[in-house]
Amino acid sequence: MTAPEYVAVGKIVKPHGVRGAAMVFPLTEQEERFDPGETLWLSPTPEGRGGAKPVTVTSSRIHKGRRLIEIDRFEDRTQVEQRVGWYLVIPFADAEEARETDEFFIHGLVGHEVRTETGERLGEVTDVLVTEGTPLLELQPEGGGARRLLPFVREFVHAVEDEAVLVTPPAGWEEL
Repeated sequence: MTAPEYVAVGKIVKPHGVRGAAMVFPLTEQEERFDPGETLWLSPTPEGRGGAKPVTVTSSRIHKGRRLIEIDRFEDRTQVEQRVGWYLVIPFADAEEARETDEFFIHGLVGHEVRTETGERLGEVTDVLVTEGTPLLELQPEGGGARRLLPFVREFVHAVEDEAVLVTPPAGWEEL
């Protein structure tokens, strides 16, 4: 699997006010990425496909638990409305350079084996769905069958290793 060209650090969820501010759902723990003066790229996809355009953050603050930013490309509410659902991305090389040794990129879990801490193989991660709430791991069960979704939360996901994700799925999950 080749590394993506870009990595998403935020998703535009709605406009705020009339002057071009955007509510952003952060997809990174490094919130300094949204500091004024920082360069990000605006993209319709989290991988930067479809023409990522550079933008500069001109203002940033926390508002009602979300990141409220202004960027040089948005001059009014309409421009933000047209980009709801778009991503703020950074070059993969920049993200990789800032990554700590024990950190991982959630998109990198695709292809990982999923097993319980007792070693029972449950399947393989086929996709990661990033939602406004909790990311979801899409799993193809061992031996086929319908794909399942598992919330990527500490309650269910205990460890991420080089080639496996160790989980304890909720009771009844296998029957869904």
